[in-house]
Amino acid sequence: VYFDEPENFVDAANNFYRGLHSPQSTSGDGFDMITDFGTELNGYFQDYGQGLNTATDTDIYWNNGYSYIRTINTLLEKADEYVEKGYGEMSDISVPVAEAHFFRAYQHFRLLKRFGGVPIVTEVTNVDSDILYAPRNSRYEVIEQILADLDVAIADLPETATEEDLGKISSTAALAYRARVLLFEGTWEKYVGTTTDFEGSGTGGNSSAYIAEAVTAAKAVIDRNQYEIWNKNSDPSMENNSYRWLFTLEGADSNPGGYTKASNNEFIIQSIFDFDSGNRLGGGQFSQISEGRNAPTQIALDMYSTLDGLPIAKSSQFQGYATQSTQFINRDRRMWGNFGGSVIENGSRPIPVISNVNNSNLTAWKFVTWNKYRTVGTEAYNYPHLRYAEVLLTYAEALYERDGSISDADLDISVNIVRDRAGIAPLTNALVNDNGLDMLDEIRRERTVELYMEDNNHWNDIRRWDTAVDLLNNDIVGYVIEGSEYDTNPDLFDPSTAIYGYVEDYPSGVGPVKAVIIDPKSNRPYTRKNYLWPLPINETVINTNLVQNPQW
Repeated sequence: VYFDEPENFVDAANNFYRGLHSPQSTSGDGFDMITDFGTELNGYFQDYGQGLNTATDTDIYWNNGYSYIRTINTLLEKADEYVEKGYGEMSDISVPVAEAHFFRAYQHFRLLKRFGGVPIVTEVTNVDSDILYAPRNSRYEVIEQILADLDVAIADLPETATEEDLGKISSTAALAYRARVLLFEGTWEKYVGTTTDFEGSGTGGNSSAYIAEAVTAAKAVIDRNQYEIWNKNSDPSMENNSYRWLFTLEGADSNPGGYTKASNNEFIIQSIFDFDSGNRLGGGQFSQISEGRNAPTQIALDMYSTLDGLPIAKSSQFQGYATQSTQFINRDRRMWGNFGGSVIENGSRPIPVISNVNNSNLTAWKFVTWNKYRTVGTEAYNYPHLRYAEVLLTYAEALYERDGSISDADLDISVNIVRDRAGIAPLTNALVNDNGLDMLDEIRRERTVELYMEDNNHWNDIRRWDTAVDLLNNDIVGYVIEGSEYDTNPDLFDPSTAIYGYVEDYPSGVGPVKAVIIDPKSNRPYTRKNYLWPLPINETVINTNLVQNPQW
C-alpha cells in the first residue's frame, strides 16, 4: 500500500544515504573502518593490521551490508509492481530506481573489499528464499554485478546534483565511483591475482580491461568539468593551507579566509550535515580525531615530499629531525594540514614528552575544527566519501598501469593539480629520471598523502597493490631518536620507555638513524591471508554451502 506514488520512491531512496559509511554511526558501523587505523601510517594498532584477528561469530559489516541490500531490493521490486499495477510509468520513478542501483553496487562493493566473493543478492529475501542457502559468488561475478548496477545508475541519474539535491548521487558521481571500483579490482587482479580466492571460485577476471576502463571513466569525469580542486592559496589569509581547511568548512568563521562549505566544489560524493538543524557528526562516533587514535608514525611523516617535489631522502631541502619543528621545514603543506605543523613552527606548542612507547610526538589535525569553532560532537562540516582529487589520482595511476608510462601533459591535468595545492613542485618525467625515482611509486605516494584518513583508502590501496605484507609484517617506527631533541634530554624521553627497542638503521631522510619501535614485527604475523576478513562463523553454520576464505 505504500509504493503507489512517485514521492514514496523518493522517500525510500533517501533512506539509502544513511548506508554511506561516515563518521556518524549508522547501525553500529565503526569509524575505525574508514580511517587508516591498522596500517603502517597510524600509531593506533588494530588486530587486523597486525594479522592477529580471528574469525568471529558475527560481523557487523556482513549483517549491515545485506540488511541495506534487502531494503534496496524492496524498492526495485516495488518499482516493477508500480508499473504492473498501473500506478504509473517507470519514467515517473527512474531517478530513485537509479539511486537504488547505485547503492546496491555500493553495498556489494563494500562486501567485496572486506570478504572477496560473496553471495550476490538481487531479490527481496525472505526466510524461505533459496539465495539464503546458496554458495558464494566469485569476486569476478560480484564485480560484474557491481558494474552492471553502476551502468544503470550512470544512465538514469541526473548529470548534476545541486541546490536542494546537493549530496544526492548524480550520474557523474556514479561514474567517478565506477572509476574507483575499476581501479581497485583491476589492480587487485593484477597484483594479488587468485591467491585470496576461496576454493571453487573458478577462473575469471579481466584486469587489463578494468584498468583501461578506469582510465576512461576518470577522464570522462574530468572532461565533464563539473568539479574542481578547492584551492584558495592565492588568498594570503589562507597561508597556502587550503588542504587544511577543506575538511572543516562550515560557516565563515571556520577558517581564516572566511569561506563557507558552499564554496567547495571538490566533494563528489558526500554526506551533508547541518549544525542548525541538529544533523551533526556527533552521536558518540566522532571526536575530532585529534589525539592518539590517529597519531602518525614516523613512516607516515617521512612520506611527505619537500617543496622541490622530491622524497626527503633525495632532497637537499630536508632539514632533519633536530627539533620537533625541523622536519616540517620545506615540506608538503599537507603534512602541516594533517599533523599541525604550523603550531609547532610558530613555537606556541610545548615539546611533547614521550612517556609511553605508543605515545606519538604529534597528533592528527585532519577533520579537527579551527580555533574551537565547534565543540567535540557538534561538528557539522560535510564528510567526503569521494573527492575530485581522487578522480585525478585514479586517472594518473590507471593510465600508468595501462601503458607503463605517463606523459607530462597527463600529469599536469591530474597529479600536478593536487600537488599545486600542496605547494610542491610538479611531478615530471625529468624529475623522476634525473633523481632515480619510480613514477608509479611517486603516483602512489601522492595518493597516500592526499587521501590520508579518508574512506579507508590506504588500507584498500596497500592490499590491492600487494604491498601490505611487506609494510605491515614489519617493525612500526614511532619517532627518530638519534640526532633529535629526544636523544639527550631525559625530561623528554626516558630510554626505558622503548620496551620494544630500536631500529638502529631506520632509512630516514638523513640516512640510517636510530628510531623507536612502537610495535615490533614479532607482534605482527601479517600474511596475505589477512587481505580478506573471514566470513562470520554463524553464517557458515547456517548456510553450509558458504566456503570460508583461505587459511581461516
